Amino acid sequence: MLAGGALAACSLLAPSDAYYLTDPARLAGGASGASGARDEGGARDEGGAAGQVRGESGAGGRSGPDTGATTAGEGGAGGDGPLICSADLADCNRMAEDGCEVDLSSSRENCGGCGKGYACAADQLCAHGICLSESGCSDGTREGFLPVSSWPRIAGCTAKWPRGSLRDAKSNGGACGFESAVCNVPADACGVGWHVCAIPPFGPTEVSSQATEEECNKQPGAYAIAVGDQTCEPCTTTTGAGAACCGAACVQQNGSCIYDGMTAWFGMINNYVNRCGAIESQWEGRGVLCCRSP
Repeated sequence: MLAGGALAACSLLAPSDAYYLTDPARLAGGASGASGARDEGGARDEGGAAGQVRGESGAGGRSGPDTGATTAGEGGAGGDGPLICSADLADCNRMAEDGCEVDLSSSRENCGGCGKGYACAADQLCAHGICLSESGCSDGTREGFLPVSSWPRIAGCTAKWPRGSLRDAKSNGGACGFESAVCNVPADACGVGWHVCAIPPFGPTEVSSQATEEECNKQPGAYAIAVGDQTCEPCTTTTGAGAACCGAACVQQNGSCIYDGMTAWFGMINNYVNRCGAIESQWEGRGVLCCRSP
């Protein structure tokens, strides 16, 4: 106490406390928390859950190094750093306590990445991190080879299209079918991740390996295939055999491209002979046979 009764101002800090307040390591979040000790490499002694590891702890959580792995955006409590997930796994909800909770290779809500931008559409499933049509048809409805669970990689899709080749590339004209929009080319009738069956390099075994001749020919309707019926090649506008076909409405002329002596033909429309390289579809129950890409 000073003369006159005045109290002297006194500091509550010890001499070393000033350094503590400005210690760069502490401000950077480098000090380990109460959740457990770390070894010299920064990993927690008790380790992480399967499929995940912890990075260095940081203030507020931050993305880990760009190593190709998906990392959590939030740091864990008590000195835990951001999650670094193994291949195909991710911490999409940014909650470290449930770890790398999403499988990006199969999640329909987070297919190949986290967030709404990676969500698959209603008629799509997630396979290997890519959204693919489940029905196989671009309008979301298949008419041949049902149920989908029994025929996951082959589909009969009814559709209308002007004269064109079964091997024409998709036009990206959007969803189409028989009762919806007219397709620009036959392939447009196939859903995302699907193609007209038997196009090169797949060939006729893409059909015969999935369905027997009896199963092919009993489907309701007629579905064109991208090879000839009598002989597989050539697939042109003026030469070669008629387009091969699966379905009860196909014309059986005992071709041999897909099934020896039992490959059917798509038939004629308005007296026009439909060939593999020049085919049209206008009638109900007719369309294209679509196969799922590998």
